[in-house]
Amino acid sequence: MLKRALLIVLCSTSPFIFQSAWAASSGDCSISAHDHSQKQFDRLMTALVHKDFNLWTENADTQFTTAASAQSFKEMATRLDEKLDLQKHWTANYVTNLNEGKYRSGIWRLTMANGQQVLIQVTFIGSKVAGFHVL
Repeated sequence: MLKRALLIVLCSTSPFIFQSAWAASSGDCSISAHDHSQKQFDRLMTALVHKDFNLWTENADTQFTTAASAQSFKEMATRLDEKLDLQKHWTANYVTNLNEGKYRSGIWRLTMANGQQVLIQVTFIGSKVAGFHVL
Protein backbone atom coordinates (compact mmCIF):
# COMPACT_ATOMS: atom_id res chain seq x y z
CA MET A 1 0.00 0.00 0.00
CA LEU A 2 2.85 2.39 0.84
CA LYS A 3 4.47 1.64 -2.52
CA ARG A 4 1.24 2.67 -4.32
CA ALA A 5 0.92 5.82 -2.19
CA LEU A 6 4.48 6.81 -3.09
CA LEU A 7 3.75 6.05 -6.74
CA ILE A 8 0.76 8.41 -6.60
CA VAL A 9 2.94 11.21 -5.24
CA LEU A 10 5.56 10.60 -7.91
CA CYS A 11 2.99 10.40 -10.70
CA SER A 12 1.19 13.53 -9.59
CA THR A 13 4.42 15.52 -9.77
CA SER A 14 5.25 14.30 -13.26
CA PRO A 15 4.47 16.44 -16.33
CA PHE A 16 1.83 13.94 -17.45
CA ILE A 17 -1.85 14.43 -16.69
CA PHE A 18 -2.49 12.11 -13.75
CA GLN A 19 -5.25 9.88 -15.01
CA SER A 20 -5.95 7.34 -12.30
CA ALA A 21 -5.59 6.70 -8.60
CA TRP A 22 -3.40 3.66 -9.28
CA ALA A 23 -0.89 3.36 -12.07
CA ALA A 24 -0.63 -0.09 -13.65
CA SER A 25 3.14 -0.19 -13.32
CA SER A 26 5.77 1.95 -11.67
CA GLY A 27 6.59 3.70 -14.95
CA ASP A 28 3.00 4.34 -16.05
CA CYS A 29 1.42 7.57 -14.82
CA SER A 30 -1.21 8.13 -17.51
CA ILE A 31 -4.05 5.62 -17.38
CA SER A 32 -7.49 6.40 -18.76
CA ALA A 33 -10.75 5.82 -16.92
CA HIS A 34 -12.13 2.31 -16.58
CA ASP A 35 -13.96 1.48 -19.82
CA HIS A 36 -17.36 1.39 -18.11
CA SER A 37 -16.84 4.74 -16.37
CA GLN A 38 -15.55 6.42 -19.52
CA LYS A 39 -18.45 5.11 -21.61
CA GLN A 40 -20.93 6.39 -19.02
CA PHE A 41 -19.21 9.79 -18.88
CA ASP A 42 -19.20 10.06 -22.69
CA ARG A 43 -22.88 9.13 -22.82
CA LEU A 44 -23.83 11.69 -20.17
CA MET A 45 -21.86 14.47 -21.88
CA THR A 46 -23.48 13.59 -25.22
CA ALA A 47 -26.89 13.71 -23.55
CA LEU A 48 -26.07 17.17 -22.15
CA VAL A 49 -24.82 18.55 -25.46
CA HIS A 50 -27.87 17.24 -27.35
CA LYS A 51 -30.30 17.77 -24.43
CA ASP A 52 -31.43 14.15 -24.76
CA PHE A 53 -33.26 13.08 -21.59
CA ASN A 54 -33.63 9.44 -22.68
CA LEU A 55 -29.88 9.15 -23.21
CA TRP A 56 -29.29 10.96 -19.89
CA THR A 57 -31.33 8.42 -17.92
CA GLU A 58 -30.15 5.33 -19.83
CA ASN A 59 -28.32 2.96 -17.46
CA ALA A 60 -29.10 5.09 -14.39
CA ASP A 61 -30.37 3.92 -11.01
CA THR A 62 -34.01 4.60 -10.12
CA GLN A 63 -33.34 7.64 -7.92
CA PHE A 64 -31.24 9.31 -10.62
CA THR A 65 -33.90 8.58 -13.24
CA THR A 66 -36.74 9.99 -11.17
CA ALA A 67 -34.81 12.98 -9.72
CA ALA A 68 -35.58 15.18 -12.71
CA SER A 69 -38.27 15.42 -15.34
CA ALA A 70 -37.46 15.73 -19.03
CA GLN A 71 -38.34 19.42 -18.84
CA SER A 72 -36.13 20.17 -15.81
CA PHE A 73 -33.27 18.23 -17.44
CA LYS A 74 -33.55 20.35 -20.60
CA GLU A 75 -33.55 23.53 -18.50
CA MET A 76 -30.47 22.36 -16.59
CA ALA A 77 -28.70 21.34 -19.82
CA THR A 78 -29.51 24.72 -21.37
CA ARG A 79 -28.13 26.60 -18.35
CA LEU A 80 -24.94 24.50 -18.38
CA ASP A 81 -24.56 25.08 -22.11
CA GLU A 82 -24.95 28.84 -21.61
CA LYS A 83 -22.39 28.85 -18.80
CA LEU A 84 -19.85 26.44 -20.30
CA ASP A 85 -20.60 26.82 -24.03
CA LEU A 86 -20.69 23.05 -24.53
CA GLN A 87 -21.59 23.48 -28.22
CA LYS A 88 -18.04 24.69 -28.86
CA HIS A 89 -14.91 22.61 -28.58
CA TRP A 90 -14.02 21.23 -25.14
CA THR A 91 -11.78 18.45 -23.90
CA ALA A 92 -12.19 16.07 -20.99
CA ASN A 93 -9.38 14.41 -19.06
CA TYR A 94 -9.95 11.66 -16.52
CA VAL A 95 -8.43 12.63 -13.17
CA THR A 96 -9.16 9.92 -10.59
CA ASN A 97 -11.59 7.50 -9.01
CA LEU A 98 -13.06 7.93 -5.51
CA ASN A 99 -14.54 5.15 -3.39
CA GLU A 100 -17.26 6.25 -0.97
CA GLY A 101 -18.67 3.12 0.65
CA LYS A 102 -21.13 1.54 -1.77
CA TYR A 103 -20.60 4.44 -4.20
CA ARG A 104 -17.74 4.95 -6.64
CA SER A 105 -17.12 8.22 -8.44
CA GLY A 106 -15.03 9.17 -11.43
CA ILE A 107 -13.68 12.71 -11.73
CA TRP A 108 -12.98 14.40 -15.08
CA ARG A 109 -11.54 17.85 -15.81
CA LEU A 110 -13.35 19.69 -18.62
CA THR A 111 -11.44 22.43 -20.38
CA MET A 112 -13.60 24.72 -22.52
CA ALA A 113 -12.56 26.47 -25.73
CA ASN A 114 -12.07 29.72 -23.76
CA GLY A 115 -9.73 28.03 -21.24
CA GLN A 116 -12.29 27.80 -18.43
CA GLN A 117 -12.05 24.56 -16.46
CA VAL A 118 -14.53 22.65 -14.31
CA LEU A 119 -14.53 19.24 -12.67
CA ILE A 120 -17.26 16.72 -13.39
CA GLN A 121 -18.03 13.99 -10.87
CA VAL A 122 -20.05 10.98 -12.03
CA THR A 123 -21.13 8.73 -9.17
CA PHE A 124 -21.95 5.06 -9.66
CA ILE A 125 -23.72 2.49 -7.55
CA GLY A 126 -22.75 -0.83 -9.07
CA SER A 127 -22.80 -0.26 -12.83
CA LYS A 128 -25.60 2.36 -12.70
CA VAL A 129 -25.20 6.13 -12.68
CA ALA A 130 -26.30 7.55 -9.33
CA GLY A 131 -25.12 11.16 -9.62
CA PHE A 132 -23.66 13.86 -11.83
CA HIS A 133 -22.09 16.98 -10.38
CA VAL A 134 -20.29 19.95 -11.88
CA LEU A 135 -17.69 21.14 -9.38
